[in-house]
Amino acid sequence: MMPDQPELLTLKGVFALLNAGIAQAGGNNAFARKHGVHKTSVSNWANTNRDASDTLLDILGLERVTLYRRKETYKNEQGGHNG
Repeated sequence: MMPDQPELLTLKGVFALLNAGIAQAGGNNAFARKHGVHKTSVSNWANTNRDASDTLLDILGLERVTLYRRKETYKNEQGGHNG
């Protein structure tokens, strides 16, 4: 990665940040109170029962980006079409 490029996280990395934040806050309920969200939402995020919502990303100071790459079959065969 180039030095001026921002760090990209996998979804696993997002949930690792969440779990660190929950631990720092003192648990799910404390994290929920601190960030003004329902404790059930925090529990669902922590157990990966819900996707990383815009609310969660805002809390963690993250933004969603989209990346694309060639399919393995395309790289190997140089054929095929999308769409």
